[in-house]
Amino acid sequence: MNQQTISKEYANDLIFEMEKAFWDERGKGARFRLTTVGREFFKTKCLSRLHSVEIDDIVRTIETVLRENGIAVRMSAEIDGKLLRVRIEGCAHRPVEDRMVAHETKPFTCVPANLIVLAMDEKLNRPAELAEIKLEEGACQVLIVLFDKRPV
Repeated sequence: MNQQTISKEYANDLIFEMEKAFWDERGKGARFRLTTVGREFFKTKCLSRLHSVEIDDIVRTIETVLRENGIAVRMSAEIDGKLLRVRIEGCAHRPVEDRMVAHETKPFTCVPANLIVLAMDEKLNRPAELAEIKLEEGACQVLIVLFDKRPV
């Protein structure tokens, strides 16, 4: 098998085209269909490294995995009740979001946020939902809503 990797630019071009096509087809409904994008990456790279049930520790573990895999440079989180605000700096997929905005479409999916949502569900038995993505200079600010723990 050829071990040559593809460029991030090529991968982001494909991601943008698929994301845009999905948006054109489904509109705002597309965001609810892309919530599990990153599930295989989560299972293979993140899940076995999640040992704590503290939200801060979970976010730090996801950050470490993203940094090790060249996907994001830094993440920080702030918890306010049921709201989790996460700042993601240096994300490899930011060019996709910038292109979506250039095509007058608000960003509606975020793989790093999806990984956090998947972790909340898996480790804490708490459903979570990506509510908002704001693009800032050099970073994305995502808002994740944490719901109550599911009954056992």
